[in-house]
Amino acid sequence: MFDKNLEEHYIKKENPNKPTYYVIRRMSETTELLTVYRMVMGHVRYALSKGWIPVVDMQNYPNLYLAPEKLGKENAWEYYFEQPFRVGLEQAYNSENVVLSNGDCVKPYPDYSINLLEKKNDELVEWRMLIKMGFMTIKPELAEEISAVREKLFSAKEQVLGVLLRGNDYPDKKIKGAPIPPPVEFAVNTVTAKFNEWECNKVLLLTKDNSVAEMLRNNFGDKCSNLDQLYANFYNSEDNDSVENNFSANNDERFLKGKEYLTQIMILSMCNSFIADRYDDSVNVMLLANKFAHKHFFNLGNY
Repeated sequence: MFDKNLEEHYIKKENPNKPTYYVIRRMSETTELLTVYRMVMGHVRYALSKGWIPVVDMQNYPNLYLAPEKLGKENAWEYYFEQPFRVGLEQAYNSENVVLSNGDCVKPYPDYSINLLEKKNDELVEWRMLIKMGFMTIKPELAEEISAVREKLFSAKEQVLGVLLRGNDYPDKKIKGAPIPPPVEFAVNTVTAKFNEWECNKVLLLTKDNSVAEMLRNNFGDKCSNLDQLYANFYNSEDNDSVENNFSANNDERFLKGKEYLTQIMILSMCNSFIADRYDDSVNVMLLANKFAHKHFFNLGNY
């Protein structure tokens, strides 16, 4: 079913009295899972405005989470998420009216604007409503497993400060339009101040920058946990009693990469408070979180 036409277009239009299915696709092969998730949010909202039934296709288009031998056979979206209307690709493509989405984003979609992150308008509430209404649902068995990881890592009584700092992994590139990350020392000092102000007792860190991780470990000692390492230890532990994975045909590397990423962002969304750079994963956390007691975002403008 691979269609190289990037633009939105009908591939079948036979009966105007029957439902129209809107197939959401992403033409880029390198887009990460939760970027696809936010892109799909925009397309679902668009489809609903048209009265169309959205269906996500990560089966017929190459992507990071689908092994090449499974192309055209399995839908990687359904490894992690439910279909918006619980309608599969077979039903959609066999219907009488089918529209293929464009291969990129539609606007609006949840970007990393400071207004969205700080809830200065109703935009975040509107996007979260798609989740609450069941259009953007994580697979129940995967959601249960992630909750089990969270319960294993921290007790309900602990006040956990989630920290998401991209750090200095890309400032040398100075990509035009990209948010400017805070200097490491400034970011760590802010985390320390907020940790004390908000009366937290644990720091849960996710970063790609070793200098950030090292400085926070020096500041907080055993009160600071690196989410990457915690995740690895949890799944490699001999006494691990997490929910057994039974929702994928096999645990291939591509699937596990997406699962780890989603798990880390979900666990951050379950923290009591949150501090972050302004970039994609900060938005992902905010969309998936129910509520934070406190939050702070670094806003130093864009390159």
